[in-house]
Amino acid sequence: MQEKRYFTLEEANQCIPELVDEISLLRAIRAQLSALHAEITPLLKVVSSNGGSQHTPALLNATQRFQKVLDRIAARGCHLKGLDPGLVDFPHLRNGKEVYLCWRMGEKEIRYWHEIEDGFEGRQPL
Repeated sequence: MQEKRYFTLEEANQCIPELVDEISLLRAIRAQLSALHAEITPLLKVVSSNGGSQHTPALLNATQRFQKVLDRIAARGCHLKGLDPGLVDFPHLRNGKEVYLCWRMGEKEIRYWHEIEDGFEGRQPL
């Protein structure tokens, strides 16, 4: 099991450029998965007894790519809370108490934090 990581504000802000790229990639893969799902669903009803569909490899590949990006984010110690609007929490110690630094796509740097149980609605300025 991986040891819990706590981010300083500076460390969390350094993650933002990569997170922008990774969240954008996740959104693109999600769109691909959605399109493949729309194509495959009617076909599966027809060909389910015939061994699948020509789209199955693309679906599996996209699913694996999606999971790899999620794993990279998690391995860094970040908590992806949602692709829309692209919300990420960073464990942080504030006055000795565990809280989250909170960032979302479109923000140039982290300017908010919240109690763990409060979530996005409880964001407070740093």
